[in-house]
Amino acid sequence: MGGAFALLAAHDDFDAASVNYGQLPRNLEQALEGACPVVANYGAKDRTMPGAAAKLEAALTNLGIEHDVKEFPTAGHAFMNDAPVGPRPLRPLMRVMGIKPDPAAAPEAWQRIEEHFARYLKD
Repeated sequence: MGGAFALLAAHDDFDAASVNYGQLPRNLEQALEGACPVVANYGAKDRTMPGAAAKLEAALTNLGIEHDVKEFPTAGHAFMNDAPVGPRPLRPLMRVMGIKPDPAAAPEAWQRIEEHFARYLKD
């Protein structure tokens, strides 16, 4: 939910936004018009939102909004979490859906966010 909210709020007088595997608004370009700079991290193995990174990249480019969108090839949904999420009986299903931590991709994603905020959030 957080990534989707960040996208919807990116044009509301914020200096920077971070989107991590966020659902895209239906009218993406309309929702992003006038948005602040965006850094976004998605997982290529996330079966809950295939193609989201490419769609977001295209919309931000079309609108001329500064952005850095990356799709991590080994990562799925919720890859930045420290531990498996959800009730234990549902975790096998979540893994099949690509919802699990990815300790190999998460550090780079966090670094990208820190660098983005360091660049755009001053004073």
